[in-house]
Amino acid sequence: MTIKTVMLTLSLLATPFFVQTAYAESPIQSQNSRQSITLDMQNMTCNLCKFTIKKALQAVDGVQKVDVDYDSKTAVVTFDSQKTNTESLIKATTDAGYPATIQLPHR
Repeated sequence: MTIKTVMLTLSLLATPFFVQTAYAESPIQSQNSRQSITLDMQNMTCNLCKFTIKKALQAVDGVQKVDVDYDSKTAVVTFDSQKTNTESLIKATTDAGYPATIQLPHR
């Protein structure tokens, strides 16, 4: 085996490790950009409304998780703040027929 062959083989074996490291998302960046908000939903008249709201919110780029509760008429949305914002979330629900406001924390 020549030195060229050995070097080529080693470089091919090592490539996946370098590519994976170069394109890995920083956990700190990921955690810092993740936000959760609770939206007070209007116009929820039946239990099926939550599916329409969930579908509208999931269609927004950057939304990671949606939990809609009919009894409390709220939607808890976890999203990447580098990809979307609260205004886009509210617009999505409003366009679907369910205007929303941000629920303020209880003190």
